[in-house]
Amino acid sequence: MKPTITEHEAKDRVEQYIEGVLGALPDSAERKPFTQNRSECTDPTDNGPQGRFEISATYEVTGLEPARFGEYFDAVVQWWSAHDFTVLTDSRPKDQYVFVRNNADAFDMTVQANDLGKFYVGATSPCVWPNGTPEPQALEATEPEQPVAAPPEPEPEPVRKPRRAPVDDEDFAHTDWTDGGTSF
Repeated sequence: MKPTITEHEAKDRVEQYIEGVLGALPDSAERKPFTQNRSECTDPTDNGPQGRFEISATYEVTGLEPARFGEYFDAVVQWWSAHDFTVLTDSRPKDQYVFVRNNADAFDMTVQANDLGKFYVGATSPCVWPNGTPEPQALEATEPEQPVAAPPEPEPEPVRKPRRAPVDDEDFAHTDWTDGGTSF
């Protein structure tokens, strides 16, 4: 298993990429936190082991004119092209959405807008180990399983003889349980 950058480094890079995109937008653009996530890579695209996480953040960008969203999208895509990102999905003009991946470090980014005048920029890291190196439990999970000896068969318990003969229900109902009965 290969080491990765740490979660902290992934979070820093997510923020750096978002700052870079914001630099391509007008000075009036301000970011407002929308989501920040740390998600376990339960179905990683590289079929790697569990115990790794994706770090992501999405910001609503305020201070932009909705009538100029097309220009802003073009500026962001141009910034991405200059910073080694490849466009994987461009849904324009039908939808205001572009998805890219960085060729060097596999970080993903999106830019999205809606008819309500909202504009969003997001970034997601690839799967990373929390401390940059595989966790011990992940290493153990990838080691081939060693055959384990079957547990010994338990000794059969000795058959116990009843201490007294079973009571017949009919006798039980007719027994005198008062002190005047038979003493032992």
